[in-house]
Amino acid sequence: MALNITGTIELSSGVVLNSAYARVNPTLTTSGNEIRTIVSYWLDENAYTNGNYPLDYSVNIKYTFDYDRTTDGSDLLLVSNEKIKSELEDKGFSVVITQL
Repeated sequence: MALNITGTIELSSGVVLNSAYARVNPTLTTSGNEIRTIVSYWLDENAYTNGNYPLDYSVNIKYTFDYDRTTDGSDLLLVSNEKIKSELEDKGFSVVITQL
């Protein structure tokens, strides 16, 4: 599962991209009521598949989310991708979840 992101993506080097490919890595806290995510970004899916290093990119979004298995379901990866998608869309990006 991945995120295809379009919008103005400015790297720390000042380079501006129009799109990126992201992977979300969720972790359930020991209390079981929060998901913490790490999001890594690549130029595209090929860069990820070829083992390139992720882009030096960070966006100011929420990476920790409340979690309730009863209402959110048991698929942490799906829940996390949906939460990050929503956060990025709130920042003006267009995001599509792929590889479902």
